[in-house]
Parts: sequence; structure tokens; C-alpha cells
Amino acid sequence: MLTGKLWPAHPRPLPGEALSSWLIRCAHANGMKAQTFAVRNFGHERQIWNRDIDRLAPDWLLQIMSERTGTPLVQVQKMTALLFEGRFFRAKHASGQLRWLLPLRLYHRTFRNFGVQYCPQCLAEDVIPYFRLSWRLAFYTFCPKHQIMLHDRCHQCQHPVAFHRVELGKANLLEASSMDHCWHCNALLSEAPREPVDKWHRRPFMQWETLLNVVDRQFRDCGPLNTARLILWHQMCRLIVSENLAPDLQGYICSIVSQPVCELVKSRKAFEQRDLKERHYVLGLAAWISDVQAERKLRTAIQKRMLPSNQVYRDLKGPEIAELDKLFALPPSKRGYKLSKSRQ
Repeated sequence: MLTGKLWPAHPRPLPGEALSSWLIRCAHANGMKAQTFAVRNFGHERQIWNRDIDRLAPDWLLQIMSERTGTPLVQVQKMTALLFEGRFFRAKHASGQLRWLLPLRLYHRTFRNFGVQYCPQCLAEDVIPYFRLSWRLAFYTFCPKHQIMLHDRCHQCQHPVAFHRVELGKANLLEASSMDHCWHCNALLSEAPREPVDKWHRRPFMQWETLLNVVDRQFRDCGPLNTARLILWHQMCRLIVSENLAPDLQGYICSIVSQPVCELVKSRKAFEQRDLKERHYVLGLAAWISDVQAERKLRTAIQKRMLPSNQVYRDLKGPEIAELDKLFALPPSKRGYKLSKSRQ
């Protein structure tokens, strides 16, 4: 253990920083590699990198990070998915898919999913490159500041981003590597191509960008979130990527908004497990049908048999159905037996 209550170097969290990113910066500031730092401060028996600490950090880790850096515990907690609890999903749990949160699919400290995204321009402009918690959100597919698409993998070798692995296998490395480097091929992530975001419809993209800015402010001075619209947006994303639940919905929306009918991955994977380009495409279509005119658009789609009415409320619980009813209400007979039962 390092001596003293505070670590010799205890950098403050940067705006919107994820816990995992901050932990690595603390290690580097104290002249250590991330793995060495973790062992010396948390012990061999407490593993850090075999779990998604941005999703579900153990209480002891949050407490130690708070005490050894002099950072209020509440602020440390907001560097994890606790910030989104009650906003984007009802309650966090140790396993299973959380709504809107990108999974890592950890296996032996490696990531099998492309769950860490980044804006190359943000990394290029950072004095010390760091990763934002907001980049772990499935709907955060473009940067509202730079108006470019995010990346979800190394632009050179196509491996998932895993900045905690940058130093692994480099025993002779004297200085800790920057998080801007790919762990597999050492390419600079900040040099990834800049692709301008295509805002093909003004209203849904304006609402989408407003949400991204709210997340970047960590919900400060934003007023109440429109939870109902977020639930509807997610439901439409799920239905569009499904092969069986609403097979005509994607083509129907595309025919109205003059967008191409792109082939989606035929898989039972959750929406959050799909790659960035597919998610961005689906999010745009879903944002259009979920905007301020959602009630009219949904009723028209149902009347034209492009959207099965019993799928709109699929898998939602009582409080979520009540929220969705603020935007769009179907009689219980149109929701399916299981859905109407869940509200009781």
C-alpha cells in the first residue's frame, strides 16, 4: 500500500470521466502501471479488471477512491452507471442487459463486445486523453460538440477499445502509455477518421442532440427527463432490429423518410450489443417515429399493419407502462395478455 491517507498524486476527476479512466490516470500520476497500482492498493484478492467497474463498481472500490483522492463519495459514484439509475433504467443489477448501457462481455480481462466508444477529436484536444462515462451509452453514437461520429473500435486493427490493457506484455516499458493508444496495435485512437454526422431529419436529431448535451452536463440544470419518450425510443429500437416482432417496421419508416433499407444483423442480440453504425442507423429511424408526433405516427403504423399493437408495450413493467401511457395509450385488449397482466 502507498503510505498516507491520500495518494502522493491524486488527480481530480475530469468532466464526465468514467471511473475506469480516472483509476488509470491515478495510477499513471503515481508513476505506476495500472495493474501494479491496483495490486498495491487493493490487493491480489480484489480484482479490478475482471469486471465492468463503470457499470457496477464494488462499494469498497468507490470508498477507497474517495478516501485516497479526497473526492466526495457522491462524486465518485456519479462516475459509474449509478448516474443513470432511475433515468435510463429502473435499477442496476449485477448481470443481464441494462437499458441503453453498452455491455463489455468480459472474458479473462478482455472485451468481447465493442462496449467502449470514443470521439477522436475529443481525445486529440484533451491535455490528458481520458474516456467519458457517456461514451458507454448506446444512443451516444455521435459527438454533439464536434458533430462527428464516434468509433467503437480501433480504426487500424478493429479490436475493441480496452485502455486498461495498453501496458500488458510490455515489461520493459518505463513510462505508462496514454489511454489514446490501442492496446493491440498501439495506433493512436485520436487519429481515427472524422466522419460528419448525417442529420437527415431536423426534429428527431435536434431532440437527440439535446439529450446528449444533457448527459454531458450530467443532468445539471436540465429539468425533468422525458422518461416516456426515452422508453418509447428504446422500444422502437428493439422492434426495428427484431426479425420477428415487427418485420415491416423498418421498411415502412424508411419509405416515409427516404432513407435506405439497410440490412441489419440477423441475430437475437440485444440492441445494445450491436455495433455503432447499426445502432446509429436504427436510432435515427426510431427517433423519427418516437418524436413529438409519436402518437399520430404510431397509430398510423398500427392501422396500416406495419406495427403490431401488442408489441409496443412488450416486456415493460407497470411503472414503465404508466410512463408510456403519457404519450400513447392503447386499450388493454391491444397490448397482449402478458403485458396487461404486468400492469396489475
